[in-house]
Amino acid sequence: MLPRRHILDVLIYTKKKDEIFSMATLSLAIDALKYLSLNKKNNHFVQALELNDFICYMFPHMRPKNRALLLHIVSDLIGLLAYGVPKKSKKELESLETIDYSKKDVETYPLVEIWNKLKDKIYKKKHGPLSIVEGFIKKIRVEMDIIERYPKVEEVFHESKRTIREWVSVFTRFYFKEIDEIPSAYERWWALWKVGNEKERILNGMVDRLCEQAQRDLGITINKNETFESIIWDKNKNRLENENFSRWYSQGIKLLFNI
Repeated sequence: MLPRRHILDVLIYTKKKDEIFSMATLSLAIDALKYLSLNKKNNHFVQALELNDFICYMFPHMRPKNRALLLHIVSDLIGLLAYGVPKKSKKELESLETIDYSKKDVETYPLVEIWNKLKDKIYKKKHGPLSIVEGFIKKIRVEMDIIERYPKVEEVFHESKRTIREWVSVFTRFYFKEIDEIPSAYERWWALWKVGNEKERILNGMVDRLCEQAQRDLGITINKNETFESIIWDKNKNRLENENFSRWYSQGIKLLFNI
């Protein structure tokens, strides 16, 4: 999912201020820094699960904030079901399991079960490249509703440029990078999302990226102005999309910690 949704995911999970800023930044960072991985074959989910275990073993004092990574994966799984599902083998889905050591008792969190339980409720058959574009437009609608109705999210996003320093030691060791590379890479990614700008400018940036990606990867030309106008003015549609996602997400994290 897009970054502001991941921040809202954390806000739904916890109301503790010290956890919100730290966990949200970790959730954002796994997206911002994923291209620093030396193992280019690892998919995004595998990286997040490996980082979760790495924190458990190597930085136990950071627990249970590493749960943000599990929340991130649940959100992305729901995003795949709702807005576009790449071809994944049964083996790949079954690998989406991890162990969380944030409690005294070791607990296994079978994320593939969440996928299976929510699939019948959420998944609708996609019909080629146009469905992918439509799915991304819905993701943008979710972001715009969050900007409209959850000002705390933008505050957390803005502060994450400072909070990332809490996680520098983790990421330098996980990715085998120099200390200054982590905040630098994060700030470059952070700037792309026009944090703290007017909503029109933020939306314009997201629509620009969608148009470029659709043309480059799918050979589809999108009418930028029509897409922008349809999103900026239809607040009810944006709200409904976000509320649907929140409902699915709440079900997902309930399953995560109860299976």
